[in-house]
Amino acid sequence: MYPRGSATNASVDQGVVRTRTAWNERFEHWERPASDSEEVKIERAARMVRDALDGRDFLGLKHVQVIGQGSYFNNTNTRLESDMDLRVDWRDTCLLVADKGMAFDQAQAALKLVSTSNDVSDVAAHHRVRVWLALSDAFGADQVVPGNKSLKLKSIPNSRAPADVVPTIRCLYAVPSGAGLLSLYPREVEGVAIYDRDGGRTINFPALHHENGKQKHADTLRRFKKLVRIQKCLRDELIELGYLRKGQVPSFLIECLVYAAPNWAFLVDEDRYDRVRRVLVEMADLLRHPLRCLATTEINGIKPLFGAFLGQQQPWTPDDARAFIAAAWTRLEA
Repeated sequence: MYPRGSATNASVDQGVVRTRTAWNERFEHWERPASDSEEVKIERAARMVRDALDGRDFLGLKHVQVIGQGSYFNNTNTRLESDMDLRVDWRDTCLLVADKGMAFDQAQAALKLVSTSNDVSDVAAHHRVRVWLALSDAFGADQVVPGNKSLKLKSIPNSRAPADVVPTIRCLYAVPSGAGLLSLYPREVEGVAIYDRDGGRTINFPALHHENGKQKHADTLRRFKKLVRIQKCLRDELIELGYLRKGQVPSFLIECLVYAAPNWAFLVDEDRYDRVRRVLVEMADLLRHPLRCLATTEINGIKPLFGAFLGQQQPWTPDDARAFIAAAWTRLEA
C-alpha cells in the first residue's frame, strides 16, 4: 500500500512483475551515470560549442562564460540522457532583482551598481541572436533549432551529442544580510536570468544547485545522486506503462524531492529496494504537510519548490509530485 496515503488508479498493464532481487538488479543498473562512450560525445559537444563562440567579436570568452548545467553538469544524468545542457552567460551586463521588502534603489547603491540606458531584455535578445549566428556559422543553420528558452544543437552520429544551449544574462539577487538592522543591508546571490522568446523571464541559481548537490552527495555516502538516477528511470518506466503523462513530473522536480529527503534516509544499512522505498516515504510525508511544502526550496536553497518566486509560478504542483510517488509505490508493490 502507498505509505499512509492512497494508491494511484492505473488502468493499464502494470508491466513485468519483479521480485526484490530483480528490483535490486534493475536499480543497480539504473543508478549508473552515462557510459564512457556517451561521456566522450557529451564532452566533445561542449568543447565544440566553446570553440564556436571563442574569438568572435563581442562574443569571445572575455564577454561570456560557457558553462555546463542540468543533469549532466550535476552528475545526475541517466544512461538514457545523452544530451548536454550548456548556458552561454553574458557577463558584461547584470540584472539586479531585490528580495521582497528590500528597496531596489537601496540594493543598487549598496552593491555599487550603475544603471545603463539599455533594457536588460533587449540585451538578452541581442545576446541570443549573436549566439544563434555563431552556432549557425560553426555547425550550419540547419543544425540549430531555436526553442523558446534554448537553441537546440542537433547531434551528428558518432560525432557529438545533442546539446541545449541556453543564452543567459548574469543576475544578482539582493537579499537581507540578516535580521534586525542587518535586514537593511543587502548581500548578493549570483544567478542567471533567461529571457524567453515569448517575453517571459526565469531566474535560476545553477551554481548554488551544483554546490548543494555535491554536499548532499558527500553527506549521504555518495548515494544521493544514485537515488536521483534510479527515480528518474523509474519515472520513465511509469510513463511507458501509462501511470504518468509525459512531462508531468520533470527530472528537476524529482531531483529536488530526493534532495529534500533527510540524510539519514540514505544512510540506513539496507538494500537498494528498501532505500528507494524509504526515500519515497519521506517524500510522501513532506507532501502531506502544506506548510512544509511551502517552506521547501529547490536544491539552490533560494526558490520555493512549490509556489511563486518573484511572481513566477513553478510549472508543476504538489499533486504532480504526489502522483509520481503514488505510482512509484504501486509499481514497486506489484
